[in-house]
Amino acid sequence: MPRAPRPKRHLATEIALAIRNGGYRPGEWLRLVDLEAQLGAKRFDLRAALAELALRQTLEHVPNRGFRVALPDRQRHRDMLQVRALLEVEAAVTALPRIDAAALALLEAKADAFDAAVEAGSTTSQSTTNLDFHDTLYRFGPNPPLVELVIETRDRARLWPMVLWPSVSALRRSAEGHRQILAALRAGDAAALAESVRAHILGSAANDPSLDGAAASPG
Repeated sequence: MPRAPRPKRHLATEIALAIRNGGYRPGEWLRLVDLEAQLGAKRFDLRAALAELALRQTLEHVPNRGFRVALPDRQRHRDMLQVRALLEVEAAVTALPRIDAAALALLEAKADAFDAAVEAGSTTSQSTTNLDFHDTLYRFGPNPPLVELVIETRDRARLWPMVLWPSVSALRRSAEGHRQILAALRAGDAAALAESVRAHILGSAANDPSLDGAAASPG
């Protein structure tokens, strides 16, 4: 029997995740020879992935120079938070009817993992466990393309490392936001869930003008 084709790699997603997790700094140039070695991918495919990320404005393409990680744009990040709030509220509310006791227990464990990372984890573990909580919730919903759009929109925000939250208190506020979301889920209260998700996203440090110049939480 002929072998089944290998699933196509989403190189743009892999590179975007590496940027989000601190593998590359804002303004850093991405060299194709390094990416070839690190990702084991063909140069043609890498060029296509970098071009896609430039269209998303995750990267900046400089003619005759190459691609570099885009520099943070706080106003754009604030605008994207508004878009994220619309999408993520919808993703959470449509997931609510599918949240049973087992789902709640899973989400509690995800929230606990973020709490532990807040107190004793690395920046990478804080980012990873935070995103895991949100993505786990949204994937209970009936619309996978909506979840994909949520993740893509979040990736476009671009205010990632090196410091994802400007202070420990900001990290703890994010953890408390997870608990408020869980409380609304337990109560089966769609209105409270929508408000808690919206407040969590829009409560990012990017919306605090007193912190201009500091890194912002991804929500």
